Amino acid sequence: MSNNLKILAIIFLLFIAIIITLFVRKNKISIKYSIIWYFMCLILAILTLFPNLLGLVTNFFGIQIASNMVFAIMIGGLFIITISLTIIVSIQKEQIKNLIQEISILKNKK
Repeated sequence: MSNNLKILAIIFLLFIAIIITLFVRKNKISIKYSIIWYFMCLILAILTLFPNLLGLVTNFFGIQIASNMVFAIMIGGLFIITISLTIIVSIQKEQIKNLIQEISILKNKK
């Protein structure tokens, strides 16, 4: 990987981290949900700064081309994000159902 590409990738990852931080400050995303995004940026930054590590991981898993490993990591990261968002939606759905039931009970008591 050329130095220009490394610098561009690091700048992009810093830009994403700054955007996430701004969303946290404006309360558009909570800290506990932003951690996974920071974690993904950290993994990509490590792989960018140490490209030999990517080669070692690629060989360990028996993948022939390093770019395929990058795609696998990105798809895995998106899969984790999707699962975490599904869990969040499920929990909120249960909370909304409980709130509706409590409001209905309170309205019937009047």
